[in-house]
Parts: sequence; structure tokens; C-alpha cells
Amino acid sequence: MRLVLFALMLLLLQPAMAGTALAAEPHAERSLFIATWDRLGRGNRDVDLDQVLQRLGDYPLAPYLEWRALRQGLPDASGEDVRRFVERHPNLAVTPLLQRQWLNHLGQERRWAGFLAHWDGQGGTTMDCYRLRALRMEQGVDQDWVEEAVALWTVGHSQPDACDAVFDVLYDRELLSREQRWERIRLIMARDDRQLARALRPRIDRRDRDWLDDWLRLAGNPERRLRDPHFDTKSDRGRELIADGIRRLAIRERDVARELLDRFRERQVLDRETGLDLQRQIALRAAWSRDGEAAELLAGLPAEAVNNDVYEWSARIAVGQQQWERVLRLTSMMPGELAGTGEWRYWRGEALARNGRREEAEGLLEELARERSYYGFLAADRLELPYAMNDATAAPDQERQQALSERIEFLRARELRAVNLETEARREWLAGIDRMNSAEDLFQAAAMAIDWNWYDRAVFTANRAGLNDAVRLRFPIAWRQDFQRSAEAEGLDLALIYAISRKESAFIADARSHAGALGLMQVMPGTARQTAAGLGLPSPSDRDLREPTANLRLGANYLAEMLDRFDGNLIMASAAYNAGPNRVDGWVRDNAGQPAAVWIENITFGETRDYVKSILAFRAVYDWQLNGEPRRLRDVMPERMPGPRRSEG
Repeated sequence: MRLVLFALMLLLLQPAMAGTALAAEPHAERSLFIATWDRLGRGNRDVDLDQVLQRLGDYPLAPYLEWRALRQGLPDASGEDVRRFVERHPNLAVTPLLQRQWLNHLGQERRWAGFLAHWDGQGGTTMDCYRLRALRMEQGVDQDWVEEAVALWTVGHSQPDACDAVFDVLYDRELLSREQRWERIRLIMARDDRQLARALRPRIDRRDRDWLDDWLRLAGNPERRLRDPHFDTKSDRGRELIADGIRRLAIRERDVARELLDRFRERQVLDRETGLDLQRQIALRAAWSRDGEAAELLAGLPAEAVNNDVYEWSARIAVGQQQWERVLRLTSMMPGELAGTGEWRYWRGEALARNGRREEAEGLLEELARERSYYGFLAADRLELPYAMNDATAAPDQERQQALSERIEFLRARELRAVNLETEARREWLAGIDRMNSAEDLFQAAAMAIDWNWYDRAVFTANRAGLNDAVRLRFPIAWRQDFQRSAEAEGLDLALIYAISRKESAFIADARSHAGALGLMQVMPGTARQTAAGLGLPSPSDRDLREPTANLRLGANYLAEMLDRFDGNLIMASAAYNAGPNRVDGWVRDNAGQPAAVWIENITFGETRDYVKSILAFRAVYDWQLNGEPRRLRDVMPERMPGPRRSEG
């Protein structure tokens, strides 16, 4: 390996001597590209790029070296350099990125005429603010400018530093009214960003600064400030503060929120519409946390306060309490778009059956059982019907795929993967499918991704094209040996590991979540280190966790640990994989003895509730693919869910 690297260095340092050797090597262009890419990335400016590009000829990735060199030297580049690059490579996936970077550079350098000359209407908030700054300097401020600036200012979060100069114009010229300034405070306090609200205090009207101080004190201790308000409760600002304080109390102190709502209603402080909104929010908060009074609070809402959320959560609470007559009544009252979802068709069917209306129940559930979904599978279980996989994955057209593979975007995408530039490869793939007009081409592209073992692009492309019944593309059998090895090492169900990975990452091997979870099974680095230590393995790096083999080994071990902790109960273990075992311990205590499907509906975290349903459905899909016949959901859904083990109290 050292000899190979040394040889590559010689090729770059002595290009004239290396020309003949390059032509004879089967992967010479790729090797030269990698070596040059790395040198450019290290800031080496002695690369004779023109000569390298000449040797690369029509190698698909040659323009990427131009891009990297230009991007690295952007501070010293000219607008003409960027313009020529854009003209030569208009369809390169990173060309728009270079344009954004160049505009950002021009903005930072305050080269406003150049910025406007290159502006193409694209970009985010930073570009929008640079554009307004450029227009101000080059053309002045008009009414359109003011309206755009005010729209950028009126948000509930901090804006980029590039916007500060725009907002200074609004402040200095008194272009913001009192109500416009207060509207931003409203938006910020709705996000509970008190630090930003304090920072904006000098910018609001002097008459509102004391109101903001009162609001900040109220946010810190809403009950105390509402019981003894030191502000005019019947003024517009006062009513606003009272409503916000009650909303805050509704999250954790619902009894106090209800008491104070009644008090201010009696004093006619709150108008009817606000009072109804607060009453609804208190009832829904109770429902979300499965408060024992939730059903009563929801039922007590006046008709004007009832919306789809109220219908849905009233029915969900009724399901959780197994009040089947109430479920039947509530589902009959739901608007059509809500009643027609798989969830409420299933639970209405269940309620009909429980109320002795079996013929109606079977008709409803039989129709639902024709769908490939969690609720469709539950309906099939109830009626002893086969699962409807509805797979419409057509046979790939090799000639059409070959034609697609020769398009420049896909040539680049495949070669970028070969040189481990995965992000750039995904950009090229996206550029390729963005230029497709037919569903058939998109299908063939997704099938081609499977052939390339690029499983995440197969899923992405099939989903983007709306190929819902292309099951083998949307649920590919990825990295079969690695998955099999990890399943066998932990004694796990192979279909379950596939289901977890499909849900967690959609097979993006280098995926990273907002929380920092990594890889196929979205393993947290801290969890990975603990798991590796238990297995006697070296502590993994973030890079290790982006490799399928290591990620699956550690993720499967952690999943096995969750299954062991919950005595093999797949529902509890998958919930723990998503939300953590401690939270699941609480659900185990609160919902012991419930039927499995009802237990799932009583999971208080919406994300985890949907996650468990997806895992059960995805496992069935993978079981069907791997074994030809899926095992039933009912096989892992006990009639009565267990409670805490004795050792857990």
C-alpha cells in the first residue's frame, strides 16, 4: 500500500514521466483523481490542474477537481472564474452549491454589484438578506424592500448575522410599527425563547417593555403570576399574558390551569373564542399524557371547541380504556377524512365486533385487510385472511437501465461512490432523477440502484416516484451477509433487524440524526461504546459506526439486550429501542394486562407509538420476502401485555 501511495505521489510530481504508465493502468484515472482530490483538500496549490485534467480526459469526475480547486481558492477567485465554471458545467450537481458559496463570499466581502450580477433567485435567508443589502447600496430602499425586510424580521427565531444590517435599517428609520415589533415578541414567546426576547427588549416600543418584563416573569412562574397579577388583566396585552400563562400551566398543572381559566372567564377577562381554545388545549394535553380525566374533559368541550384533534383523541382515549360503545359512537361522528384512515376503520371494526355487529365489522375489516399496513395486517389477523402484500415490483428492463446508467449524472454518481464521496454521489443521483419525466424511468432507476447495492437510493427513488407497491424496491434485502451474521450472532430474527434498519435509516449507511445517532441502526455513540465494551471490542469511532458491519453488530447486540430486558416482548423491546428502556418501564407499569394493540395505542409518545406500528408491519414485509410467508402480527402481540417483573416492583 505504501508503495502504491508513493507511486501516486510520483505521478503527480513528475507528470511527464508518468503519462505512458497511466494509460496502461486500468484504474489510472480513478487513482489520479483520488490523489489530486486529496492534495487539493489539504490546500496544496502546486498541483498542475490543467495537466491533470488533460490526463483525465473524459473521466466523469474530472470537473469535480475544478470545483474543489475553485472552492478552495474562492477568496482569490474572480466572478469570471465562477462564470466560466458555471457555463462549462451547468448540469454538474455541485454547480448550484458553488454559486451559493460564491454569493456568500461576495456578501461577506460586501461586493454588492457583483452579488446582484450573480444573483439567480436561489438560496436561503442569508442570501435573501445579502440581496436586500445589495439592493439598498446599489438602488436604495423602496416599499418592496421594506416589505421583504419586515417579513424576514417577523419570525420567532434568530436570523443569520447577515440580516443584522437589514434589520438596522428597519430600526434606524422607524420602519417597524409598535404592533409589528410586538408580533415578533409573540412569535418568540410561543417558542419560549426568553433569551432572544430579552435581547430584543431595547428594540420594542417603550410602552411594551414593561409588558415584556411581566411576560418573562410569568413564563418563569405562571401560577404565581396569574394568582397575583401585577398588570392590567383587562387590557389587550394583559389578556394575552393570561392566555399564555394558562397554556403553560396546561402542560403540567392542568388542575391549576382549569381553575384559573374558570376564574378569568367569570371576570370576563377572556373572550369566548380564547376561552374555548384554552379549554380545548387543557383537554388535549390531558389526553396526550393519558390523564384519568381526559375523557371527561374532552366530552365536556362545547361543540364550537370540537375539531379533528378532539375527535381523534376522544376516540383514542376510548380505545385505550376499551370503551367499545364509546369508540363506536365517536368514530361515527368523525369527519370523513379522519374516519377513512386505516386506524379508525380498524378500531371502528373492532368496536362493531365487540358490540355484536359482526357482519358490519367483517365487511369493514375485510376491505381494510386488502391493504399492506399495520392496521391492514391486524384486520387480516382478526378475519384469518392472508396478508395483502400487493407487490407490484415489475421485472427490471436491462436495456433501459443500461441507457440510464450511461447518463452523465449516473456515471458520475457511480464513480463518486467508488471513490467514497457519498454525499456528492447522492447529489448527482438526485440531479439525475430530477431530470426524469416518466414513472417508468424512475422505477428503472430505483431497480438500477438495487443492482448497484445502493439501497438507500432505491428506497428514496421509489418513494419519491410514488411507487408504493414496488415492495422489493422500497424494502430491499440489503447487505444480506452482514445482516445475517449479526442476526445469528445475537440469536435474533433477521426480519426484525431489517425492519429496524429500514425504519431507522432507510439504509443510509452514513446517516446521522439530530440527536447524534449514527448508521444503519442509528446507534448512539455512547451506547455503542458501552455495547462494544461488553462484547470485548475496541471502542468504535463515529466513522466505524457508519460502516454497515460494525453498526449492525453493535445495534443488533443492543436490540438483543432490550429483548432480554423485556423477556422477549418485541413490542416493548422496539419501543425501548426508540424511546429508551426507562420510559418503557413506565408504560409497562401503567398499561399492564391490556391487549397488545391497545397497549400500543396507549404509548404516550406519538413518535414511539408510530415507530412500534411500523416495526411490526415492516417485519411482516421482510418476513414475507425472506421466507415466502409472513408470520402473523398476532404471534408477537399477546392477548394481555405483562406488567413489571417482581424485581421491578
